[in-house]
Amino acid sequence: MTGRSIDIALTQAEAGDKTETVYENVCTLSSEPELCFNYATTDELKKWGFSEGCFSCMSKDKQDTIIQVITTYRDDEGAKKAYEADAKYLKQNGYGKPVITKTIGESSIMLMKKDSEGITYNLLFLKNNVFAAISAKYKKENPDNVGHLSGLAEKIEGKIMPKKN
Repeated sequence: MTGRSIDIALTQAEAGDKTETVYENVCTLSSEPELCFNYATTDELKKWGFSEGCFSCMSKDKQDTIIQVITTYRDDEGAKKAYEADAKYLKQNGYGKPVITKTIGESSIMLMKKDSEGITYNLLFLKNNVFAAISAKYKKENPDNVGHLSGLAEKIEGKIMPKKN
């Protein structure tokens, strides 16, 4: 088993300078039986073996918003199904175009979408029984945005314990 979602999520210090935590919640289906995501019903989460989720929102430089959602499942297969469902949902519902980056974890995807309020990136990745999603809304377009978001994902990936043989 990989660890608890709360232990895998980035802390304020790990997220970097000028970053503050605005909101954090840790939950399980037993603590929040109505829990569901925009891509999965509660029944699907139960079927996939959802164990715990850590949801947090951070603000960078008092203007950019970063949301991390780290979910753990009983096994790799459940996490894979959740990752695939979310990737499919984002692609089919106008969350942006794919951005080519290096693969994080076993599989990853990053989508980018511009609007009048800034630029939003959604990065999903899968490693072992952990499915992680990081969404960042940057007020200004900057070539460093992709690297910043990828760097956060790499820090999260590094906190996921390797599989025991």
